[in-house]
Amino acid sequence: MKERRNFSRVDFRVSALLQAEGVAVKGEVTDVSLHGLYMETQELIPVGTPVEVTIYLSAAPDPVVINVKGTVARLVPGGLGCAFDKMDVESFAHLRSIISYQGGDESKVMAEFSEYVVKKMHDE
Repeated sequence: MKERRNFSRVDFRVSALLQAEGVAVKGEVTDVSLHGLYMETQELIPVGTPVEVTIYLSAAPDPVVINVKGTVARLVPGGLGCAFDKMDVESFAHLRSIISYQGGDESKVMAEFSEYVVKKMHDE
């Protein structure tokens, strides 16, 4: 089976809240990339459903979070995969730092992102 991922994916376990069509689902992110994540949850959110995900990086009263909008890309027993569509600059910076730190290669992460941006611009 051909690997379709174009981004470095790293193990990263944190709490998250996924909101879709009026439903809020708590779960745990187990891995993340600049383009998506896998979240453990027992909820069944259909593939193709637009979602908003809040990833909690700290548990303080005013927590550090990553906010992304995306789409459920994969549904498996025990969890779901979400592809990112949009995120703010601050969330991107946090995510890039996490992936660079966990993966150990910031230049690779930025090269992957640059290739993705060029491809998106070319596709449009």
